This record gives sequence, structure tokens and C-alpha cells, in this order.
Amino acid sequence: MLHYALKKLIQGVLMILAVSLITFALLSSAGGDAFSSLRDNPQISEQTIEELRRVYGFDQPFIQRFGSWLGRAATGDLGESFSLRSPVATVIWQRFLNTLLLGISALVIAVLISATLAALSVLYPRRAFLWAIEALILLASSTPRIVLALLALVISLRSALPVSTGGIGVYQFVAGAIVLAIPLIAIFLAQLRDGLASAMNEDFVLYARAKGLSEWAIVWRHASRAAINPFLTIAGLSLGGLLGGSVIVETVLGWPGIGALTVGAVRGRDVPLVMGVVVVTSIAVWLGNSAAEILQLVNDKRLRSGGFD
Repeated sequence: MLHYALKKLIQGVLMILAVSLITFALLSSAGGDAFSSLRDNPQISEQTIEELRRVYGFDQPFIQRFGSWLGRAATGDLGESFSLRSPVATVIWQRFLNTLLLGISALVIAVLISATLAALSVLYPRRAFLWAIEALILLASSTPRIVLALLALVISLRSALPVSTGGIGVYQFVAGAIVLAIPLIAIFLAQLRDGLASAMNEDFVLYARAKGLSEWAIVWRHASRAAINPFLTIAGLSLGGLLGGSVIVETVLGWPGIGALTVGAVRGRDVPLVMGVVVVTSIAVWLGNSAAEILQLVNDKRLRSGGFD
């Protein structure tokens, strides 16, 4: 177990390093920096701009700048946001909690709906019901999140729904969670439906039927355990897409999450803030994938011997 945890830790550190290096390189190659827009102000001299670039290290070579940032980040210092004039860690924390709340809610909605429909498709395999599930999967998987977010925005404007209550964006939160959940429903439902249908033909299901167990008990106690491992893999991998999709949803619906923060940071060429977002989201994706793998090992004894090698 210790060897497995150490291996996952090394993989996570290498992944974060690679993503950070690529992001830093892309930001550097884009041209300009956080002080480039100051040249539009005739009251600010070129000498002042160059002095600011020197103070903040923008005149240094790429490797030196990345090394300095990496050394500070390794100690937990993500720097200060140029645009917000606040510590990056402080700025990101609340925004990340908002995105995390939205993402977890979307994940819960997607799991509950897809698991229920997948079980019903196995227990009541009526042709019309199966066609309806196929149509739902096709529609949910082929509709872009931006279209769903714009539709939610139009519904809000036309129906005059309250955007917030007591400072909390109630409609923004509910609509955002549903929009993020819809593509996940398509992926989860397709996987769980096929997994349960395959598991229902296994010998242990026949044995459970011979013992007199009800079909509901067979599905939830036995078939679901056989179908859950591939589902956990997909759920772990979908976390990255969930965080990526939050950029569009939060921007359109105005939810104050890390996605909308990232858009503003990129537009303002706020390198410390962008890099802080990259580090935090990379860690979140790594933790989610690792948790999914651990749950697979806990669920299936056959994987434990190989998983801890």
C-alpha cells in the first residue's frame, strides 16, 4: 500500500510539473505581459514600464523566471495577483470552493439520474423505454455546454427567475449544476447501462436468482459491483472535463468560480494567478483520479494484488 501511494505521489508531482511548465511556456510565448497595456497610457513613460518589468522579473530569461516561480510555489507561495493586488492563494481559495461545490453537485445529479435509469433499463427492458434512453444519451452527449448555458440564461431572463437570494446565486448554482451534469449523464448512463446488462448474464446472477433474491436486490447488491469499476474510471477521468466545462458555464451564467477567474486572469496576462489556477486544478484532477483508482481496488479484490505492486 505504501509503495502504491508513493507511486501515485510521484506521478502526481511529475504531472503537475509538466502542466505547469507547458502553461508557463505558453504564457511566455504569447507576447507581452501584465504591464503591456500601460503603454496605451501616455502619462506612463517607457522607462517606468521597463522598471516595473525589471522589478517583477519579466526581463529575465524564461528558465530563470520559471525556476523562481517553481521555487516559491514549492514552499506554498503562489505569488501575488497583478490585477487584483492580493495573494493568489487567497483569491483562488474561495473561487475554487465555489467551483468545487458546483462540480460535486453536478456529479451527484449525474450519478443519481444515470444509475437510476440504467437500473430501470435492466429491470424493465421495454423497447420504448430503451429507445428513450438512447435518445437521451445522444442528445445529452451531442449538445455543447455553451448551448445549454445560453439556454439556461435565456430561461432566467424570460421567466424573471430570481438570480440570487441573500447574495447567493441560487438560480446560477442550480442551472450551472444541471448544465454541467447533462454531458456526464450521457457518459455515465451509457457505461452503467452496458455494464449492468453484461453483469446480468453472469453466473453469479443466476446463482442469486436461484437463492430467491428479487431483481432489485440482484441489481443493486451484485450486478452493480461488477459494473462499477469501469464507471469509476470514467468518473475519475471526467473530472478534468468538469473543471474545463465550468469555464464556459461560470462565464455565461455569472457564477463566481475558478473558471470565470481564469478567463479574467488570461485576458489580463496575470501570470501568477493563471499559474496558481493551473496548480490547484491539476492537484484536484490528480486527487480525483487517485480516489477513483483506490475505490476500484476497494471494490474488487482481484485488483488489489496487482494494484499495490
